[in-house]
Amino acid sequence: MISLGTIGTRQKDLDALVRKLQGKGKPLHCVYEAGPCGYWLYRYLTKKKLTGWVVAPSQIPKKAGDRGKTERREAMQLARLLRSGDLSPVYIPSVEDEAIRDVVRAREEALKDLQAATVRLKAFLLR
Repeated sequence: MISLGTIGTRQKDLDALVRKLQGKGKPLHCVYEAGPCGYWLYRYLTKKKLTGWVVAPSQIPKKAGDRGKTERREAMQLARLLRSGDLSPVYIPSVEDEAIRDVVRAREEALKDLQAATVRLKAFLLR
């Protein structure tokens, strides 16, 4: 495996890397750890006709006592695990499912805020 260093987060940076790697003639498989950025990268890669996997961080096998965490080391580990078949992808929701999740989360947060405001108001009125 060869490390190509870090890449940018913009679509043009990804396009440049994909062109560079596809020029070598071998099939390209992408894998990355699920994170707070959402599923846009997976959707973008599949739109480009690439095989992409999103893996839950809790499902990545780790050795006992392995505490050193660097992006390069994790990337190499993910590549090895993908090659050996030891990874399993997470479910990628559709855009509509993700929008519904966002609405539900926003509603839950609004209800928590309302409850907290009610408690504060009652405490103020008791004084």
